[in-house]
Amino acid sequence: MESSQIFFTINKQVNYGEAIYVVFNFANWNLREAFRMECQKIDQWSREIEISCPYFEYKYVIGQYDNILEGEIVWEEGPNRSSENLKLLQMSQSKIQFTDVWEKRNLMFFLLDKEQNRKRKKCLEHDILLFGQVKALNSPVKFSNCQLSQKSQLYYINLQLEPDEITTPIQIQIYMQTQFKKRFIEIISKNVKLDFRNKPINICEEILPESKCYLLK
Repeated sequence: MESSQIFFTINKQVNYGEAIYVVFNFANWNLREAFRMECQKIDQWSREIEISCPYFEYKYVIGQYDNILEGEIVWEEGPNRSSENLKLLQMSQSKIQFTDVWEKRNLMFFLLDKEQNRKRKKCLEHDILLFGQVKALNSPVKFSNCQLSQKSQLYYINLQLEPDEITTPIQIQIYMQTQFKKRFIEIISKNVKLDFRNKPINICEEILPESKCYLLK
């Protein structure tokens, strides 16, 4: 596999003389092989790392700036982070970037729209909103989209879940407005309860099949 340059970013305040490091499973979680991140802004740490594994797990650690093996070491709590979102990030970003928050976990939803009509000059755009019972969804959030080609479009959203939301099922609902043969259709999904997982959620395959559809005038 070709190596990928991946840009890791995390927000976290640390004490004077400390730094945030990122540690990987392919290094057997060995702190001697940890990568010290750079403080670009107040409480924002980042580091670009070349990785050749198609799948990897990682975690952030706080340690002494000059030597992680000296003094107190603090591992972030929660499940290991993973590269399950990597393919979607590669499609949606010119620069692959994992944007994290200390001890929160990312949950990504996506819809890949493959337009089959070659006569269309551009893809139809869907208006997709996500509702749910998590803090990141205090108000409905709209999906971002990017055009992959003249025939396909990617819609996605990335939530940052609180630690307590990782351990209990969360309830979400999808609203989508789309066009089909010159008619606008409103699609409202059933309420879905999800356990946290690193793997991205395909809303078309997993959430929308049992949805209600309405024709709009």
